[in-house]
Amino acid sequence: MVKDGEKLIVRTPEQFKEIQNIEVLTEHRVTRIDSEEKRMEVIDLKESYTRHLSFDKIVIATGARSRRLHLPGSNGNNVFALKSVQDGYDIRTFVDEKKPKRAIILGAGYISLEMCEAFIERGLETWIMYRGELPASNLDPEISEMISKEIQDKGVQFVSNCHVASFTTDAAGNVTRVESDQGSYPTDLVLVALGVVPNVELAQQTGVSLGNTGAVRVDPCQRTNFRDVFAGGDCCESFHLVSGEPVYAPLGDIANKQGRVAGENAAGGDTTFYGIVGSLAFKVFDLEVALTGLSTKVATAHGFDVETQIIQHQSRVGYMPGSKPMTVKLVFDRKTGRLLGGQMIGKEGVARRINTLAVALHQGMGVDEIARLDFAYAPPFSPTFDPILIAAEQASKKVLKR
Repeated sequence: MVKDGEKLIVRTPEQFKEIQNIEVLTEHRVTRIDSEEKRMEVIDLKESYTRHLSFDKIVIATGARSRRLHLPGSNGNNVFALKSVQDGYDIRTFVDEKKPKRAIILGAGYISLEMCEAFIERGLETWIMYRGELPASNLDPEISEMISKEIQDKGVQFVSNCHVASFTTDAAGNVTRVESDQGSYPTDLVLVALGVVPNVELAQQTGVSLGNTGAVRVDPCQRTNFRDVFAGGDCCESFHLVSGEPVYAPLGDIANKQGRVAGENAAGGDTTFYGIVGSLAFKVFDLEVALTGLSTKVATAHGFDVETQIIQHQSRVGYMPGSKPMTVKLVFDRKTGRLLGGQMIGKEGVARRINTLAVALHQGMGVDEIARLDFAYAPPFSPTFDPILIAAEQASKKVLKR
């Protein structure tokens, strides 16, 4: 959809220098941080020499890397991951130049679901191979089943309960077949989309503590266990406001918010990143999918007395052109009525509606309170009773009366 890849670059090193007087050293690798001496060892990759830089405060924002399969043939020339802008360039260049006819995607998360649409748009026969039963497995099954139907209706072949064993390569080093316990599948391109791993090796070497998630542990000021060492973004944890526990949520908006807090505090400020409720949205062909808070499974695991309510309704007044069906599912505590999470799927009006539930989670609202909210109404935008209000009203009837 974006023809000019340069538009994906938010700011260049030159713009950092010109606008904010920040010096950006590209093609430099930090190999060691001494938090006591406040010095770091840096290799200039272009000039091939090592130097040392001193610091007063430091922010570790080393991000994450794509999870890879360490199997025979997994380093084939036509095996890709999609994490960086360069990864995107590489995949598009390969498709443009090599004209592959079939692509196999390993994994069924958000990247997989977005990329299967991109491959179909480019005319590739597309397969998804996944070790689980349904795509987007962090969603509740009712929502995942709709996603599964949508991708298959659009021509994607979905192979569930599939464990990859190896890759067969040709003399040129290209993968020609993916071998699995479900059979052998020919391919011209493989996309490995199995999630990400936080880049914490440098932090560990420095003595920075990691949390139970395997990412860097930080306090609300984004400070690590060292007073002058901060961290932010995909390398560190976030505090989940609903579960009350640290989680690993490598999402772009969270990384930006954490980065602002870490940067301001490292520069002498005093600000706080209070936490997240885990909101996100993505597109799968004609469907919008969105979620916030805890799923039924996760809420149950955290000890809540879980109840759910699922409804189907229209995105606008039924007689209005463009009105589309949508599904709303609420997860809440049966004893207190407190909202714990929400999921939505439909062809219109989903991605923005989820923000209403995110606000409710931030405020600790109950489903009865949500049912009484005064939403804006007009036939081109919403039914008289918004789907969220209908779901909340139905949910409130299931709350145990004291």
